Amino acid sequence: MTQSSIDTPSYFKSPIGWIKIIESTLGLTSLKFSDTTSLDLKLVNTRISRPLNEALSLYFKNGNWLNNLSMNPQGTPFQKEIWEILKQIPKGKTKTYKQIALLYGDLNSIRAVANAIGKNPIMLFTPCHRVVGSNGSMTGYAGGIEKKKWLLEHEGVSIQKTLDL
Repeated sequence: MTQSSIDTPSYFKSPIGWIKIIESTLGLTSLKFSDTTSLDLKLVNTRISRPLNEALSLYFKNGNWLNNLSMNPQGTPFQKEIWEILKQIPKGKTKTYKQIALLYGDLNSIRAVANAIGKNPIMLFTPCHRVVGSNGSMTGYAGGIEKKKWLLEHEGVSIQKTLDL
């Protein structure tokens, strides 16, 4: 079955910046923060599906989201397995890359795990922002470290507590 994407991406204005969205008939395929300097805001298509709009609005209101979104991330079987592990990290909690590798079942895969996390195409709903360095450092977030800190604080994570892991 081939994937049918909307030709033009849609955008959602969040409190911390624009989010670029790609949806297909099979579900959400990409959700990433977008550099607003590259957007012609007069031409931005902000029409997104009702469930996704509701989920994003709810998330930015109180850090929760609805789990009724159909998601169709594109990746290798290994990446998809790691992304499923990320979805198990509860709101208000963090895990380290090492802990994710252990949950996967292979501590030696830590670099591959970090690489898979870095290629997560659906930010927020596959919460890669909840993964921190072994020393609690705010490492590796494609949306930028400041956005990662904001998201964690929004979800109730004490940044000082995170740094004291």
